[in-house]
Amino acid sequence: MERKLQITGKGKLAVAPDTILLSFDASAQEWEYEKTVSALNRKVEELRSILEAVGVERNSLKTKDFSIRKETTWNKKTEKYDFNGFKASHSLELELPLDKHLINKLLGQIARKLDNLDFRITFGVKDASQHQQQLILQAIAKAKENAALIAGATGVELKEILHIDYSYRELTIRSQRHDYPLYEAEMMSTYDATPDFEPDDIDVTETVNITWRTA
Repeated sequence: MERKLQITGKGKLAVAPDTILLSFDASAQEWEYEKTVSALNRKVEELRSILEAVGVERNSLKTKDFSIRKETTWNKKTEKYDFNGFKASHSLELELPLDKHLINKLLGQIARKLDNLDFRITFGVKDASQHQQQLILQAIAKAKENAALIAGATGVELKEILHIDYSYRELTIRSQRHDYPLYEAEMMSTYDATPDFEPDDIDVTETVNITWRTA
């Protein structure tokens, strides 16, 4: 029976973010379909206009999801659902360089000019390819180090590598999302209440499994 030693190596990095992603959920509800869509489109167009006003390209705002549905309420008397108009939702995302002045200027304008448009913040890394390569090299080095340690401690000899298992995926480096309800009642009159953020490094890992023949 062939003797084998399989080791998993893990690469770890703490990467400083260089981008910020702002996620917006615009919505509108009206009795008629056309009015609902028009109301939602106006809100999104106003958001795009605000971007232009602070020097951001309007087409930088990308649609992530769009939906429109009938709203109903349960009527206990008739035991049927009553029609209650249409609700449209538009989820959008904006990726920008990590520039506090620009972000606070943008969010301040949104607070002044748009109603009920909360946002979420995610920090990220624009180009993760170099970090991914470094993680893979770290993982391989760690697997070799651990294999040599275990082989030496157990009196076995490492021979050739029989198998390397690495499931490649394009690495995306993102932090957890931070929710900011900008329009809570106590904040309605505080237009300058934008987040003073100082993003922490983002922890990322990659693993590689290597199998050696042993003697």
